[in-house]
Amino acid sequence: MGLPGVADKKLSIFLGKFCPDPAAILAALERTKLCTELDFVPGESICRQGDRVDGCWLVLEGQIEVRADEQVVVYRGPGEIFGEQGLVHVLSGKTGTRTADVKAVGPVKLLRIDASFQERLDDKEKVAWTLTLADVINEKLEQATAMRSGLRSSATQHELLLRRFSEGDALGLVKIAASGKQVSIQNRRAIILFSDIAGFSVWSTSKAPAEVARHLGALAGIQINAVRDGGGHVDKLMGDGAMAYWFVDSGEREKCEPIAALACVRKIASVCKAYFEQHGLPLGLRMGLHVGDVSFGDFGAENRIAVTLLGAAVNTAARYEQAKSPDIGDIRISPTLRELMLSAGESPNTFRGPTKVEVKHGVELDVFSI
Repeated sequence: MGLPGVADKKLSIFLGKFCPDPAAILAALERTKLCTELDFVPGESICRQGDRVDGCWLVLEGQIEVRADEQVVVYRGPGEIFGEQGLVHVLSGKTGTRTADVKAVGPVKLLRIDASFQERLDDKEKVAWTLTLADVINEKLEQATAMRSGLRSSATQHELLLRRFSEGDALGLVKIAASGKQVSIQNRRAIILFSDIAGFSVWSTSKAPAEVARHLGALAGIQINAVRDGGGHVDKLMGDGAMAYWFVDSGEREKCEPIAALACVRKIASVCKAYFEQHGLPLGLRMGLHVGDVSFGDFGAENRIAVTLLGAAVNTAARYEQAKSPDIGDIRISPTLRELMLSAGESPNTFRGPTKVEVKHGVELDVFSI
């Protein structure tokens, strides 16, 4: 066919498994030109429940998740097709609509076969195509039959548990890893936030463990809730510190996430300050933010899932939080992120600086602060 190598190979493998006459269908696709390669960004919707049936998709690279009733029904990976049931409805003369939501889990490449392809087939080709779709549906029915009614409840409880440890895109990757599948490392761009409660270690040495835990839990809750309300994701809690992030790897996200992240840290600073004053705690809160390219994925081991961000940008964000100087405020922002915030509409008057500050290993940073 005239398709790129990956698409041609995956399509040939798929047809070899399900189609009684692969050569006929490959020739028909070449003749009609009704298949297209499409790329989807992480979290992007591919189709929604109730949409008109206008084709089906073969997964070439990445993972998609199929959701119904706000629960994940199944994942589909390379070499698997989805949306075929709607085409069977169309073949039978019915007006089909989608029965589930489908979205990308990480970057996804698909081969879309338009529904009108079926109308261009001669009788022999139509029989081969119909049998292909029927064989796919039969295999999926067999897979569904193998499940027990108790699995639905078990899956719900499993997802609720996972949501206690991860969220957003990370949750999708954790679920893939938990199913035993390999999680691909993604190249993303993100705003990274590190926070630390200044003076907490010294203060806590003379306090009862229960009191320390009570305040630590309350302060962690303030930060977690603010990040989630601001559309961000909590990566981890580290003693009296936290790490969070906002992905900014699309034009739309670059317009809104920098302002959301700034509003979030302002809220955290304000609420934590009020908490310190209310409880008479001699503490402060430092936050450092930077934006840059990161690797996102499961960096754990065989028996340990650890979905997180890694890269130089993460280390740099941590250094902004750790910077010490009487000339900077509690919210420290890198020049790169400041420029992104200004592009998103933030006023230059919001920021003080830059101030040169020396951090670990003699590295100097230009620090803007609030």
